[in-house]
Amino acid sequence: MRVLGVNGWPGASHDGAACLVVDGEVVALTEEERFTRNKHAYGEAPLNAAAHCLAEGGFTLDDIDVVAHGWDLPKLFGDRGLDWFADAAAALEHLLPKALFPRSRDPRLTFVNHHIAHAASAYHLSGRDRGAILVLDGQGEDVSTTLAVGIDGEIKTLRSHTPGWSLGYFYAAVCEYAGLGADAAGKMMGLASYGTPQDLTFGGALDFTDEDFTVGVVPPDLRSTGSTDEETATIRHWLRHLEKVLPDAPNRSVRRFDPRVGRYTKVTDRDPFEYRDIAATAQAALERAVMALVRGLLRESGETTLLVAGGVGFNATLNGKLMRMPEVQDLFVQPLAGDQGVSLGAAVWCAAQEGDRIRPMEGSVAWGPQWDADAIRRVLEASGTAYTEPADIAAATADVLAAGGVAGWFQGRAEGGPRALGHRSMVAVPNPEGTRDRVNVRIKDREAWRPFAPSMQEEAAEALIGTTTPLPYMIVTTPVTEAGAAVMPAVVHSDRTTRPQTVSAEVDPLYHRLIGEVGGHTGTPVVLNTSFNGRDEPVVCSPRDALATFHRLPMDALAIGPFLVRRPDGAVGEAGA
Repeated sequence: MRVLGVNGWPGASHDGAACLVVDGEVVALTEEERFTRNKHAYGEAPLNAAAHCLAEGGFTLDDIDVVAHGWDLPKLFGDRGLDWFADAAAALEHLLPKALFPRSRDPRLTFVNHHIAHAASAYHLSGRDRGAILVLDGQGEDVSTTLAVGIDGEIKTLRSHTPGWSLGYFYAAVCEYAGLGADAAGKMMGLASYGTPQDLTFGGALDFTDEDFTVGVVPPDLRSTGSTDEETATIRHWLRHLEKVLPDAPNRSVRRFDPRVGRYTKVTDRDPFEYRDIAATAQAALERAVMALVRGLLRESGETTLLVAGGVGFNATLNGKLMRMPEVQDLFVQPLAGDQGVSLGAAVWCAAQEGDRIRPMEGSVAWGPQWDADAIRRVLEASGTAYTEPADIAAATADVLAAGGVAGWFQGRAEGGPRALGHRSMVAVPNPEGTRDRVNVRIKDREAWRPFAPSMQEEAAEALIGTTTPLPYMIVTTPVTEAGAAVMPAVVHSDRTTRPQTVSAEVDPLYHRLIGEVGGHTGTPVVLNTSFNGRDEPVVCSPRDALATFHRLPMDALAIGPFLVRRPDGAVGEAGA
């Protein structure tokens, strides 16, 4: 069966994406933002993403059996009294117009419940026959939390929470209060490690039991009118309450024209770092609520395997706590946990319903676009960029890093999700500690307190992070050993944890070899790895993106396919100084 999974809807969505699943195997997946260069692709249909996936499979829409959307949009619009289309043909034309997707026939268009799509992405791709499933995000059609169980290919929902009691919206409200912006959960997770938790109830707004939580400041039956979600209303309830109970006033922001960058940028009244205790409190409250949910879910389901998806699943600190709960013997967090992942979840759910056996994830989400050496060479020459073609790109790049340089690493198929995993990465030696400040402040132009993560050969993981458990997706935090703290201080958070990626020679041989070559210089096969992008922009996708970002940011080198590009003056470790 051929299924094109999608997320995104014209004018009313975020994180548009497309995925092609053929006979239960993921053939391609990519996100719309990578093509349009608009981070999160707000309001954009997944036109470029869908076109890429079809091209990767060698198909047109005529060859597709089902287009599966990761939201039940007819129900969502109908329940809220909003206009919907007269039939599936009109809806499909709105999503994937024939002018861009010529076809002689329409595939079947299926709308999958949002949380079922999230749950399917975690269950069917986990490789487990059974497990308890936890979905946490802002909200789906009419729920924000779903507790379910997957057994023998079927998903059964046990219970849920309504949108007003969304932990995702609670966390977003605190992000907004701190001046980070409501869509900056990753930033606040990093900031939290510098603070000290205070009142986890936020003045009685949250109440915790051993197996659940309640919210006292948002009506559980909150329903917005004229809108497809409760985000704005829920966050407004929280902000009003936070102003009453927190000692610090909200960190208000305005947009001002910045001549330095030539555009309007957000400016806050205070440095968000001053809100680190509030961030730490929100993080601790989130962890307490979710761990209570997990205890109840595992008791009710009788399972010891936990499968997680939904945007809150990107909270690596929380995931690390879940992994270390005594009740959790096995944890799988779907690495495309946000709404880009429901394109994948909708596709595999439909395929499984039709009897296809789903091939699980095997340590990589590199299902995106790629360019061969000839195509990359043509881009380099057309741009007038000087380059060399070393005999061994991994060894040549390791030489740059060992000399103190920071390099872009653009290799193979682009990975999905917000975290670069060795295909569209920016890499450096994670020692000395000052490397973190250089990459944060001078190169990526972001807050100095933002943490970085290490990519390490899996053979070195026990020595550096004290575990041999494969952690290929950079989606959980772990404590760092004494030896690890000594050799990779630039990627150790203030709470003595890190968010590791363990790299397998079998799954990603070239990246594994780069890390090994670095280890040949430093004695430890580990690199600092961050996404290859500038501030507030998507991860690079194409060779042109990579070149533009390299020339704009003060990096030292770019390893793009088999080619190495250096700064014209050849000054390694000095760019941006």
